[in-house]
Amino acid sequence: MKRSHARQASVLRMFAAPLLVAATAPAVGECPNHLFVVARSKNANIVAYDAQTEPSGALSSKAVVAYWLLDGDPARREELNAIEWRRAYGFSLKKGDEGTYTLYFNAGKKRPVTIRMRDGCPVAIGKVQGQTAILRKLFVQSKEGGLTPTVEYVEFFGEDPASGKALYEKLIP
Repeated sequence: MKRSHARQASVLRMFAAPLLVAATAPAVGECPNHLFVVARSKNANIVAYDAQTEPSGALSSKAVVAYWLLDGDPARREELNAIEWRRAYGFSLKKGDEGTYTLYFNAGKKRPVTIRMRDGCPVAIGKVQGQTAILRKLFVQSKEGGLTPTVEYVEFFGEDPASGKALYEKLIP
């Protein structure tokens, strides 16, 4: 019974991926609330990654902040603790050229994300299915137990910057 439920959930996520990306994409002329979010199988809490800009509209020197939205509720914001920052959701930033920053996740530096302005809005650009994509959401499926959870897979949801086509990738570590 448990396997059947997990399989149904996996199939549902596969078909729902384009809808999830469309739901997080902003309306034309409007910047999204977050650069991207990380959702998890453990509970409804999400980690939001937001860009910070100067009054001029340029990215600030601390270009990205990350924090919890408890139960996904914007009114229930909480900072990441030191362990969450170091091991899972934290990141380092490296200033690039022409107002860009490269974000390296502490949990895995192999998939850097470039933060830059696009049409007046901050965006996170990374790879999804080997293609350049505007990153919108990550979903982490983990197995609880022991001292730390074990990541079973990570799903990447994004969109093609040129066409707006939804992109999806499932990465099994």
